[in-house]
Amino acid sequence: MDDERRDEVKRLGRAVVFVHQHDHKITGPLVRAEVEVLLLTGKAMDFAARLKGHQNLVLLTHDLVVSYAKHAGLGGLELINTVLPALKNTGLIDYRVDDANRISSLEEYVGVSASVTEQTVALLESLRPHRSDLAFLHSVEIGAIAPLAASQHLNEIVTRGFTEQEAEQALRLARAVGLNRDSASEELNELVVFSPYVWGTKQLSLATFLGKLPANERDALLGMSEQVLSAPGLHLSKLKATPAIIRSATNAGLIQAATVQSATGISSTYVFSPLMEAEDNACTTTEAFHLRKLFVAHMLFGRDAAALGRGRIEDPGTLVEALLRKGVVGPATNIKSDYHLLEAAGVVAVEPNDQGRAYLRLVKPEIAESALTWIRRITDTSGAADLTRGERPATFITPEDGRTAESLGASHEIMVASVEELRKEMQRAARRDDPWA
Repeated sequence: MDDERRDEVKRLGRAVVFVHQHDHKITGPLVRAEVEVLLLTGKAMDFAARLKGHQNLVLLTHDLVVSYAKHAGLGGLELINTVLPALKNTGLIDYRVDDANRISSLEEYVGVSASVTEQTVALLESLRPHRSDLAFLHSVEIGAIAPLAASQHLNEIVTRGFTEQEAEQALRLARAVGLNRDSASEELNELVVFSPYVWGTKQLSLATFLGKLPANERDALLGMSEQVLSAPGLHLSKLKATPAIIRSATNAGLIQAATVQSATGISSTYVFSPLMEAEDNACTTTEAFHLRKLFVAHMLFGRDAAALGRGRIEDPGTLVEALLRKGVVGPATNIKSDYHLLEAAGVVAVEPNDQGRAYLRLVKPEIAESALTWIRRITDTSGAADLTRGERPATFITPEDGRTAESLGASHEIMVASVEELRKEMQRAARRDDPWA
């Protein structure tokens, strides 16, 4: 693969991930139909990432695979008839089904034959996208790179091999789904197009944005950016800046905030630097799904808010080192209740024992290993938050969704019940006693 093609693949792969992250916000049936192939590609890669690492621990049975598919938003018919064949054709998995059309064996090869970004684009191509799909992805990706005048944005799409009409349709669709937004510019006398995920409410370049700030605010923003870079996963309360400056930094893309929220509404927000994204290629399951931030935030939340006397995390770094060294830690009571989200993402497996406690088994060591480098950089123990003890993580709010977080309620109950079933399937698979295998 030459450098030009590699750059294009990287751009398209990241754009597919942006679409996947936005999936739950695309509600119009007509619009969803327009981007059907892209939505399916994102869910299929999410599903494949959840499977990664499990074959080294358990037999990937039919029920276990279907359970992970549900967490990725895939129903049984879509999984068996479309997604599994496409993943097999792309070389991400190999599987067999029995006479009852149930999965009798499955092996995954996520990140083995190529990078996850390359595999994502290969999967997309196997689903035969239309030119309109590809033009749409380029519009999404261009909006993420930089805020541009609408005419410049359209010209960028055209220079990538599309007609003016295709470019206009792509931008129109990107606006319709909310992946691109625009704002009037008096200086340019036209609309400026930008990605709200990357640029928040700021349609100006960071250089222009920072240049127009008073010197003291600019220094505070840059100092905070340096603080987050040196201590990824720092608790929001430990930032040396006012709430207004923190909001400005988040909107301008200088920091990323990820929040773990409990079922009772207690939340704990941890901040990261977007400059860390340069290291994401080391995670073969891809940081695009925020697995590393999810892992770091949960380890820190376990220190800050877990119930006392039930196995609260005293030192996240020491615990993760033990998890990497031994592959499993515990038993502890908190393990049984506090890691639903990591289980659903396929990063860990929880194995309950007969005493009401559980062991935490590592499934994706590359996520824990890369997360450990972040955790080690938080050397000041004052980074711990002063939170009410005894809270259980219930949802993870990504940096993209931080400004539009929804309430919990019934959806959390469904998640907990679903993870309980997933845990049972893991146990059955570990014993290899699946009656259908």
